[in-house]
Order: sequence, then structure tokens, then C-alpha cells
Amino acid sequence: MKPQLAGAVVLVSLVTTACAGPGAAGRTPTSSEVASDSTEKALSATEARETLRAADATMAETMSRKGSAEGIASAATGDALLLLDEHYTLRGAEAIRARLTAEPLERDGAIGAEALVWDVSADGRMGYTVGQVLLDSTGGTAGASGASPALKPGKRYQRYLAVWTRTPDGPWRLAAAVYGRARGPLSVPPSFSVTSVSAAPAMPASPSDVLAEAFAADSAFSEQSTREGMGKAFIDWAAPNAIIPGGPSGFFGREAIVRNYAPLTRDKVELRWEPRLGGGASSGDMAYTVGRAVSVSPGPDGNPDTRYVKYLSVWRRQPDGQWRYVADSGNGNPGPDGP
Repeated sequence: MKPQLAGAVVLVSLVTTACAGPGAAGRTPTSSEVASDSTEKALSATEARETLRAADATMAETMSRKGSAEGIASAATGDALLLLDEHYTLRGAEAIRARLTAEPLERDGAIGAEALVWDVSADGRMGYTVGQVLLDSTGGTAGASGASPALKPGKRYQRYLAVWTRTPDGPWRLAAAVYGRARGPLSVPPSFSVTSVSAAPAMPASPSDVLAEAFAADSAFSEQSTREGMGKAFIDWAAPNAIIPGGPSGFFGREAIVRNYAPLTRDKVELRWEPRLGGGASSGDMAYTVGRAVSVSPGPDGNPDTRYVKYLSVWRRQPDGQWRYVADSGNGNPGPDGP
């Protein structure tokens, strides 16, 4: 849930957003309305994962044909959250469309996106995808808006973490997403699987109660970071199959997080955060949080270097009943407000 620090393998993460799907009478319901709807169209776990992957692929295809503004906004819920670097969190499909029309991801070129990892809650109503975006400006094609300054021709990557929700009998809709710059593509180890760990039993509960538990876990996570250091906290709170899409090619699994986060001791970086938004699955096994963070590290001149971050974290109840993060990503905030 934290920023990408110079020379360190850290990408700020944790973002939360409203969940929703298309509503009756043409209105897109909010995340709380989706989460509290008790009627459910039964989908097997395999079907739910397949339909989630298809929804992400549809968004990517629309981005490629019509640009990032239309691709992301048309997939979003009415109260969706979008975390873009150095902007406060965008709220709602129209705000997302306006910002990405003015500053498209695909400046001066073509855009392609692909989900590499995905999973769903036990009730098949909440899920997340982790993937990458390729921005190709080698052809010199103007961006969707034509308003952005020209970029030097080349290929650039971004990585994303997205949270999705769906209504009964409805499609998956984008509830929250964070996009961040990257030095290269993600590389998922062949042995990695989000379903390699036994799932916690479903414990039906109100989405608000589930979110309250996730908020408590997220706050305890931050408290450990301030006491014992960021690296120790990120290791202790990681699920066995946790993903942090930072570093050269991403960190997949707790062992990779241990190797790369152990050096991030408290004397190197002080990181604290607070959850502000989020959502929970009615099956009681998945939630997400979005919040703001402050990172303080020694600057090159010896003075403290303070950075503001916003994050999106996805949480999963483990077989022992404990909440652990399964995906975490974030990017820079322009100041201490927000997310």
C-alpha cells in the first residue's frame, strides 16, 4: 500500500471503491446497493472467474478501439473509484471519462491491456484482476483527445489492480482501479496460482460488517508498520498468494514479498496509512479498502523526504479466519488530502 521508493521494490497500493452494477430504470446502482441485494444468480466458482476475466477483456478491447476514457468509464459503476498517479481519486464514471479524455493513458499511440491474474469471492459477486497495459507510441499516432504533448516514440508499460462487482443477473462492473507506471511487463511465475491456497469457508454477513472487519485489519496493518517497519508489516500481513505489482516484474506470493520487503526497515522508510473507502462481499470472505498514506524517508540532503500516496488493497479471509491482503497497489497523491 505504498509508494515506489527510489531504489526500493515498493509500489504503493491499496485502493477502494464503490461496487455496483447496472440498475433498473437505467440507473447504475451504488456499491452498497449491490452488496446488500439478497437475490443471487448462482454461478459456479469457475463460471464466476470466467465471466470476470471476460469483463476485463471487454474493457481492454474497448480501450483499444475507443480510448481509455470510454473503455474505463463504460465499464465503471456509478460511484467507481479510479486512482491515477498525482491526482486525487476520481469518483464516478463521468469524472473518469472527463479526466481521461483530457489526459488519456494512450497519449500519442495505441493502448492494449491484459489481465494476468484474477479471482472472485465465494458468492461470485466481488472479484479482482491484476494486469498490465502496453502503451505503444512507435507509430506516432495521436492520442484519443489529440490534446496532450507528444511523447518520444516507444513502448511503455503500466500495471493495474482492479476490483469488480456484479448485481444478480447483471454483468461485472468496475468498482475501483489503480494504474501505475512500470519499467517493464509483469511476469507471473508458472507455479503461482491465486487458488492454490484452501479457501476460507463462506461466512454470510452484511457487506458493511465485512468492510468494518477489513478496515480494522487495514488499520492494524498500518499500526504495525509504524511500530516495526514497513517491510515487517508487509510480510506479516501478506496472504500466501499475495500480489504486489511493483518492482521490475511484480511480486507474486509471500516468499517473493519476504525477499524484497525485508530490507525496508523503519530507519529506511516510515509508512503509515488510513483506510477511507471500501466494500465487502456478502459471503464474508473478500473486501477491499482505499485510503491515503504518508511515506517519510531520508532525502539525499539528509532532510526527511515526505511523499503522499493513495492505495487500493484487496483482502481475503484466510482458512484460519484472519484477514490478509491478496493484492495491494497504489500511486502518488498531490497532497495529504483525499484519497
